[in-house]
Amino acid sequence: MTLPTNAEERKAVPICTGALDYFPDALVDVARCSLAGNKQHNLGPLHWDKSKSTDEADALVRHLLQRGTYDTDGVRHTTKVAWRALALLQRELDGAEFSEPQPKMGILLEQLRTYDETKTLPPIPLPPTNEKETFPPKECPF
Repeated sequence: MTLPTNAEERKAVPICTGALDYFPDALVDVARCSLAGNKQHNLGPLHWDKSKSTDEADALVRHLLQRGTYDTDGVRHTTKVAWRALALLQRELDGAEFSEPQPKMGILLEQLRTYDETKTLPPIPLPPTNEKETFPPKECPF
């Protein structure tokens, strides 16, 4: 996605006042995170090598679980959450990975909506009560 060429349409995209001015410190931290990642994964000028890691959603959640703490490279886990969220959004806008919501994500979103309305977690499946059944199933690798 690029900025529109029409002047009126460009003015309707307030990059500075609608993003940079809202989150100046957070974006500075994200930029530092980009530099730290570049030093780890690339030799040379700062750039996002999109082939190095494509699991933005999983990595985002892993870092989210450790929010409020620092990673071993000195970067906040929450900063890495923000970086991964931006990377995920950029991939979606690029059309590189997602054109439709993932089916499992739809189920998760429905569970979250239910939680927001009721403040109760969805039920956890219980092991079978029939003595002939085993839990986990014998075919289960763990």
